[in-house]
Amino acid sequence: MWILLLIIAAALVVFLNYRIRGAMQEMTRRSLQSILSAKLSVFDQWCGQQMASVTDAMQSAKRKSLAIEILNSHASRHPVSPERLQTDPNLVPFASDVADAVPHDQVVGWVLIDIDGRVLGSDLTSLLGQDLRLPTDALEKMISRQSTLTRPFRSPTPVSRSGPLSESEPAVIAAITPVVQGARTLGGFLYLMDPAADFSELFSTPVDSPVAESYVIDRRGVMLTRMPSQHESSSPAAVDSASFASSILNQVVQVPVEQESIESASIHSAANRSSSRPLTVLADQLTRGGQGEDVVGYRDYRGDEVVGAWRWLPEYGMGVAVEMKLRDVYGPLLTLSRIHWTLAMSLILGAVLLGTLHQFGPTLSRSLAQTDSVRQLGQYKLGQLIGEGAMGSVYLGSHQLLKREVAIKVLEKEELTSTTASRFAREVQLTSQLRHPNTIAIFDYGQTDDGTFYYVMEYVHGITLQALIDQYGRQPAGRVISLLIQMCGSLAEAHTRAIVHRDIKPANIILTEVSGVGDLIKVLDFGLVKEITRDTVELTQVDSITGTPMYMSPEAVRDASAADAQSDLYSVGAVGYALLAGVPLFEGGASVDICLKQLNEVPLRPAERIGVPLADDLQNVLMSCLQKDAHQRPMSMDELADTLRACEDYGGWTQVDSVHWWNHRFDGGDDAEISHATAAFGSTATSDAGRTSDATAVSGPATTAPPRDFSG
Repeated sequence: MWILLLIIAAALVVFLNYRIRGAMQEMTRRSLQSILSAKLSVFDQWCGQQMASVTDAMQSAKRKSLAIEILNSHASRHPVSPERLQTDPNLVPFASDVADAVPHDQVVGWVLIDIDGRVLGSDLTSLLGQDLRLPTDALEKMISRQSTLTRPFRSPTPVSRSGPLSESEPAVIAAITPVVQGARTLGGFLYLMDPAADFSELFSTPVDSPVAESYVIDRRGVMLTRMPSQHESSSPAAVDSASFASSILNQVVQVPVEQESIESASIHSAANRSSSRPLTVLADQLTRGGQGEDVVGYRDYRGDEVVGAWRWLPEYGMGVAVEMKLRDVYGPLLTLSRIHWTLAMSLILGAVLLGTLHQFGPTLSRSLAQTDSVRQLGQYKLGQLIGEGAMGSVYLGSHQLLKREVAIKVLEKEELTSTTASRFAREVQLTSQLRHPNTIAIFDYGQTDDGTFYYVMEYVHGITLQALIDQYGRQPAGRVISLLIQMCGSLAEAHTRAIVHRDIKPANIILTEVSGVGDLIKVLDFGLVKEITRDTVELTQVDSITGTPMYMSPEAVRDASAADAQSDLYSVGAVGYALLAGVPLFEGGASVDICLKQLNEVPLRPAERIGVPLADDLQNVLMSCLQKDAHQRPMSMDELADTLRACEDYGGWTQVDSVHWWNHRFDGGDDAEISHATAAFGSTATSDAGRTSDATAVSGPATTAPPRDFSG
């Protein structure tokens, strides 16, 4: 009886504390959102002013004409010197007009660049002839005729309104307007600004609350404004005040090391960021994109307990954060809450422990023993679950002796039926026959004493082609050819062994980098394969959809059992179409609608679909694979590979390009080496659209970004 009374008392304390704390957390959430909205409103107004200012500078017909003359002239191969700007009768008016138009109270200087970002003219002589190092997304917006404002970035030389900055911080922010002649973008006209001035002031100035601090970070968690300095930190690992002025592009928003000295903690360079130092909760969530808040509390980059709100701004490639110290928000309630929780949890845990040991001790011991045995399969120890599907689950695991990281697909005894067991065994037996380097490798297969089936595969680090399209947009023709040829190699071996995949799609193909060799693909998920033999017993119903409608051939839509090697050719063409165009064959919709389009509609050519010029020969190859009549497609994967090698862009994507992409473009990092680990090992599940999705595990920042075009 006394155990029951203790539990009731503890529950009452917890309930009252929960209600009070919940009310205060809701008030805090609204306050943070209000402050964040106010900051973003001020920032939007400032951005509009800067872009209007630089756009107005090129509204003058005379200035625009002179800028076009400079960009078109033979001398555009070299920077226009200050002497020429002052003596050449054709160029003097441009320099003087621009000098009159520059708002000197905000702008460090003006710059005229070509489409490669090279400085051809400027009132800052140290920049002439230099690559300005504009962020890639800003340069692409300029080329596509959009005025834009960059996030702070490193200038090739230090420049400042009041003179040169220190060599350690040549940071600038640029307002850009394109210089256009007819249908061509010749370059851009820029105003350069010091991010330590107006840009940082927008976020350091208190709005609505004197205890709130705000700052801006990029995709790597690097600070783009001066660190907030209005409050002293209570942490011994806090950053000292001398670091505030040099924090732009140098400070990573990480959890500080305990007991680290102020001197060693003052600045952590983004280039030297320790992989063992995690980002703060806010920075980790913010760099994944979107918006949110944390009103429970977490440690900030100075070691203080804070609450915060954040919002990612995809159009600028940066995110805005607002934080308030926990003690300033909750005050005495924080101490009282901790006392209540400690007391309540002590009472509950004590009562539960006594009752459990008394009544359920033997049962609990047996249950724990059984659970432990399930997590050990043969010589393999199971780790975290990285995917679930209609036919088994996939775990990250390791060999007990070799300690090799592997992926283990498990069919639990509770899921076991004669059909699933046959399909599971069939999948591993057929896939294990394949040895091509572009096919996922099978290491082992077994069954435990309690009836659990499992097989062991290599664990692949990389990114699926679906994620590549979603995050990086359409790909260059040379890269598309390289990836398709590798797919052909994997499937050619399967077809030689009379095996048809039947579910080729971007989500079933992983792009990886191995030992410095970039753009190696792995074909996954042979869970829907069938052998092309008369003795084969088909394991899927004829009237069911096996595969993903967007990438299924017309004959497979009509009759799943009719899928053959020519069906895989159609799917390869559909994958190549999505890579080249950045969009699938048809507009998305319900599975039934997509199936009807596969049967009755001829997809538009990629160039016609997206309105961008593309290589004709590669388009012809892809459209030949997408013929409704299977006999009009290439005869085999080998023939398709030979046709791709005959395309003009074959070899246009080199190993150097691959290494550069993985080191500098992967995940959108400017210079950071960001590692993703993706595993998609044949486990499929039906999604809302009626198509199959892969079991995928990602370690590292997960990004949600609008499709981007990296084909240029």
